[in-house]
Amino acid sequence: MPQKSVFPPESLDTKDRQILEVICKYGRKGQSFNKLVEEVKLFVSRSTFSVRVERLQRLGYIDKSPDEKRKQVKLISGTLPFRMLMWMIRRTKDEISKIEGRLSEKEKEIAEASEIPQQEHLEDFRTYIREEFEKIGQAFSSVATVAVTYGESAAGDIFLPSIMENLRGVMLMLASIMKKNPELTRAAFQTENQHDQEKILEAKMFFDEFGEELLENIPDSMRSRKAILEKIMENPTMLGKIIPSLWT
Repeated sequence: MPQKSVFPPESLDTKDRQILEVICKYGRKGQSFNKLVEEVKLFVSRSTFSVRVERLQRLGYIDKSPDEKRKQVKLISGTLPFRMLMWMIRRTKDEISKIEGRLSEKEKEIAEASEIPQQEHLEDFRTYIREEFEKIGQAFSSVATVAVTYGESAAGDIFLPSIMENLRGVMLMLASIMKKNPELTRAAFQTENQHDQEKILEAKMFFDEFGEELLENIPDSMRSRKAILEKIMENPTMLGKIIPSLWT
């Protein structure tokens, strides 16, 4: 039998995420209701906060426990599974930040190099691009791990929105480097097979099996990209054209 998800498949919105982020700052110990109300008052009222806290507790994201010194005061904290999820988010963001740092260093290195790309520069750039895209892919694939471990709601409503802006920033930096250095980029990509037929066939098999369901359950935050996802699913060879298209 498949493992039961930690959190139920009930959608969370932006305010839920903001509330959870504030609560999670206080770790295992937690914080009192009144102090949390003061922190969240810029985006949610006291009464709304109270209602959402009850719902988030029911869904298993937060706990309430008595204060050791003031028994009548309840401390609100993230549950262990949710704090573990937030730890994964922080770790993923840290990895993305490291990628950003390496991109910045690579941009300076390229700017200081010769304008005419030498063969060793091409090999280095090709290896570098491949490694960075692999690391970006690893960060993005963490969404699947979260979905299996914590449930689709945690993956689609918390994890993915939390890292999406960071991933977007990395991709824009990488695209900027490639657009500023079209000769180097073109030459590097011309030296490798852009259409790995085995991978394209595997992608087609996956989309044939699950594509329709994925589109039906696409998160609201990604609906603006539904059209391009449909095209990729219909024609997986487009996967091989996405990277070169960044510099054309």
